[in-house]
Amino acid sequence: MPRGSIPAEVACAIVEDGAVLLHMGTKRYFSLNETGAEIWRLVEEGVAIEDIPARLHERYDVLLDEARRTVTALVALLVEKELLTVAD
Repeated sequence: MPRGSIPAEVACAIVEDGAVLLHMGTKRYFSLNETGAEIWRLVEEGVAIEDIPARLHERYDVLLDEARRTVTALVALLVEKELLTVAD
């Protein structure tokens, strides 16, 4: 199962309403809302990318399809911004 991996040059700070990511190589910041911060936390815990939507569905009042779309979109964006890598 594909898992997310956080590059060594990426730092995360949890804030009241989400999280802030910093890519130390590019010096770019990226903000995550509460849902994004939860997805990030699950990636940090080593949860497989495809299992994250079910975790969100169980924990929050969100439809599974909506959770899948949210996770897919966020993971794609984080990969594009070099804040996350995905590997089997």
